[in-house]
Amino acid sequence: MHRLTLALALIIVSACAAPMGGRHSLQLEGSDDAAAATALEDYLRQAGQPVELSSDALGVFVYRRGMATLLTPVLQNEGLDRIVATRVYGPAPGRGASDLADLAARLNASLNVGVFSVEQGALAFQTQLGFVDRVSREELLALLDWLDSVEVAIATVDGDDGTLSLTWPTAPEL
Repeated sequence: MHRLTLALALIIVSACAAPMGGRHSLQLEGSDDAAAATALEDYLRQAGQPVELSSDALGVFVYRRGMATLLTPVLQNEGLDRIVATRVYGPAPGRGASDLADLAARLNASLNVGVFSVEQGALAFQTQLGFVDRVSREELLALLDWLDSVEVAIATVDGDDGTLSLTWPTAPEL
């Protein structure tokens, strides 16, 4: 009986240590953000996503639907790991920093999805995906899909003002 218990314990421990379903999830532990970015880049590339490591090697640009999203892993030994997602939108022709600042204030007041700010002459949107040591491809793709939904909401708030040059031609009827 003791051997059976030991065998079952070893099977359970090895199943917990192995990646779930092979490469269906990515394990990111420790506190090395650069190593996590490289692992994230490799993981997404193997999943068929067009990606590129950022110039500082701390994030990964993911390209979808003509939009670049910067995913930056932030790991903590004793805390909640997260991936910070950033998208940047340029102003429409004839629009400037004050127009972007007004829009950022309206977006922050009406959308509870992250933080909007004006950075280097563009509107930046930043949000986070929290996880504990492991994140799946499905969760990462769901984050990107959700960011697309946020972009529709941005277009709706921007409305007739047309402050941004969005990738959506027009805001669809919601």
